[in-house]
Amino acid sequence: MQIGLNVMGVEALCGGDVEGMLQVVTEADRKGVDLISISDHLGFQKSAHATRGKTHNFPFVLEQPWYEPISFLSAAAMVTKRVRLSTFVLIAPLRPTLLLAKQLATLDVISKGRVTIALGVGWQAEEFRAAGMPFEGRFGDLDDQVGGMRALWGRPPAAFTGRNFAFEDFYSYPQPVQGQDLPILLGFNPTPKNIDRIARLAQGWAVDPAYRSIFADKVKELRAAWAQHGREPGKIEIHVAQGVVRTADGALDLAAIKAGAKALEAEGATMVTMRLADFCRTRADIDGMLDFAVSLKG
Repeated sequence: MQIGLNVMGVEALCGGDVEGMLQVVTEADRKGVDLISISDHLGFQKSAHATRGKTHNFPFVLEQPWYEPISFLSAAAMVTKRVRLSTFVLIAPLRPTLLLAKQLATLDVISKGRVTIALGVGWQAEEFRAAGMPFEGRFGDLDDQVGGMRALWGRPPAAFTGRNFAFEDFYSYPQPVQGQDLPILLGFNPTPKNIDRIARLAQGWAVDPAYRSIFADKVKELRAAWAQHGREPGKIEIHVAQGVVRTADGALDLAAIKAGAKALEAEGATMVTMRLADFCRTRADIDGMLDFAVSLKG
């Protein structure tokens, strides 16, 4: 089992300082954390944000800073040496395919081949409208984006025809260090159609904690779909978030968290991630939490 940390919200433990956030990333890399991720939204329409809070217990206040993921991960790449860089998840259809391919290729070059990107399609129609991108059909748009990016990352000249974009005899440099095989995970509701989409297009599944109760069954379905597409099921990457557990007096229940992570591993998780800000109440808590997170790998 590998361990990842989502650093969304860590700046609040560092006096609102992004530099402090990057210092935490550096320390996580030094201690042996396997992956650093950050979450994505370009913005919120106020009533949509309020509705999401009521219907899905959306945990972030309207004023929460959402740092643009590729920009933040580029900075993280410069202060780390080995940790992989990811998202949980990047709302891909909000970005033009050519631009996103260029951003990810550049990040992979900056980090010397340490990008594992998790992509999703988002839920907020108002966000798409503000970005001038279509909300309806975004699943199909993501299919095209993955295909288009793979074409751009392969041996040039590139050619691809999607529903809303096309190119031929096209050159785009730099290319990723990892080439066409730059790992892409998809973060979806595990419907049969989406499981097939993951098996066709991606290197794995980024799992929302809301699907914990059906996780083991869905891993079996994904492995079966993977094999149907002629792929080796043992090579699926499955990243799952482990939630915080506290005792009655409010302390972290480390035994329960460890048991939860080990259960996820037994059911198929290859990477167990934790949102660091949920587990720490002050900056002083972070070092101990980093040590605990790394100990779960043993």
